Amino acid sequence: QTTTMFTANENILLRQHKRRVIEFVESTIPEDALDLGTAVMAMQVSCRQPGCVPLETAITIVFPKPPRKIIKKKRNAALKSGNDKENEEEKEEEVPSYPKPLVPNLEESRIGGNFKTRILKPLAEVTKDDVLDALPPNFAGGRRTVESLCIKARDMVFAQIGQLVGTNDEELNDSEEGKRLVEGRRLVAEYLKVCLEEYVERGCVPPEWGEKDGWGSNGDAKKSEDMDVSEDVDADADATKQDGANSGGIKWGEGNILFKRPTEEDE
Repeated sequence: QTTTMFTANENILLRQHKRRVIEFVESTIPEDALDLGTAVMAMQVSCRQPGCVPLETAITIVFPKPPRKIIKKKRNAALKSGNDKENEEEKEEEVPSYPKPLVPNLEESRIGGNFKTRILKPLAEVTKDDVLDALPPNFAGGRRTVESLCIKARDMVFAQIGQLVGTNDEELNDSEEGKRLVEGRRLVAEYLKVCLEEYVERGCVPPEWGEKDGWGSNGDAKKSEDMDVSEDVDADADATKQDGANSGGIKWGEGNILFKRPTEEDE
């Protein structure tokens, strides 16, 4: 990620948008935490990596460092030096922390750490709802939960499928064009379903951008593992044929999934 350069006028507008976003974030932080010196930083950054949005907003909440405490302990000095002193004071520094988090249940606010989040929009387009969606419920009004992230990821994937394959209006639903678009989206969804299973099995490590080899073959492997071929070879063959019929044109091979639309010969 890189910081985008702007002209003088653009910088003035950018500072205004930055101040607006910072105020949105500060409104979710308890007043006593702000009084102790909690600072909010917002920055617009660009990303040139594949799949990134061109401009996004990075937000960092910097909590104040807690005061350091020195604990005085007494120990037997004779064990260390062999002299006649019975006790000697020893100073030990305790890990600094506040008695309780400045933001409820947020450990970073107790030890003086940083909390980071980002919004996949440029600063000028960020709304208060976007800020609340990017913050967990620890902050006042925050709505970022595991469930909300899952729903957002789901909606983004479905939207991308529609943009790449195409969506059809209601009047096209029963037409050949509408059926073709539905079939195209279904084929993409079947492939992604297999890739997601492989993604989980590989420790949630994604493939390189555009990589095809070794991805999309998991479904065929699972079918062969789950079935006991020694029991009934004929039943296995019948199941394979049935899978091919139900797949609506998906041909399972030893490698990746091959997408093939039905032809007159298949019919």
